[in-house]
Amino acid sequence: MSITVRDVIYRYKGADIPAIKGINAVAAPGRITAVIGPNAAGKSTLLRCVIGALTPTSGAVLIDGEPSHRLTTRSLAGRLAYVPQRPQVAAAFTVREVIELGRYAMPASRRRIDDTLRRLDLESIADRPFPLLSVGQQQRVTLGRAVAQLGPKGHLVLDEPTSAMDLRHAARSTRLLRELALKDVTIIIAMHDLKLAAGLSDDCWLLDAGRLVAAGPTAEVMQIDRLEAVFGVRFEWVQRSGGAAILHADEAC
Repeated sequence: MSITVRDVIYRYKGADIPAIKGINAVAAPGRITAVIGPNAAGKSTLLRCVIGALTPTSGAVLIDGEPSHRLTTRSLAGRLAYVPQRPQVAAAFTVREVIELGRYAMPASRRRIDDTLRRLDLESIADRPFPLLSVGQQQRVTLGRAVAQLGPKGHLVLDEPTSAMDLRHAARSTRLLRELALKDVTIIIAMHDLKLAAGLSDDCWLLDAGRLVAAGPTAEVMQIDRLEAVFGVRFEWVQRSGGAAILHADEAC
């Protein structure tokens, strides 16, 4: 079970050039794949093609071997959960009700909902209306809805899911993503935080101006010279006292 991006090109209506250009990559189960690149590199467009919200101009995204844009809404929901960059809920549902929406394509499960609330530290606000939450809280609820939706060996696609969270809840959420990967969930996550991408992901897709610069194990993709060429700033790996190295960005090249 995997997500395969095969020769995908996407051109927005009226655009002179494609937003993404001939992307080929594979996200494997049990691994976290970070999608990184500068602004307007094509990250969100690629994710929208992956989840079937956009139909590629050419090429295809295969979910377990089937083109995502050809799957019915229910069929796709049973295989893949999505966390958008900007949390949105059309009505004044409570936190619990929003997470329950994740069970659209599968049987209701009170136990699953309660567990999700606990794992994302949402129990104390379970009855609060979603629109009254902070953006960081809304991100946790939206992640919770996706987690409640996931079936065995499912797929999870996320677009900057922790950008507005405080440090404690961001760490808690990323630990949850690692736990899901250990259960053979396929995870693709678009990120601007390269330090987090380096520490969290197993694999990495590096995009620039709509093209795939490199794809593969994170340590191989996130080479200093490659990152400097794409982002236009200096990078270095800084050794911490605990032994782990972190990526540090410096002034412009």
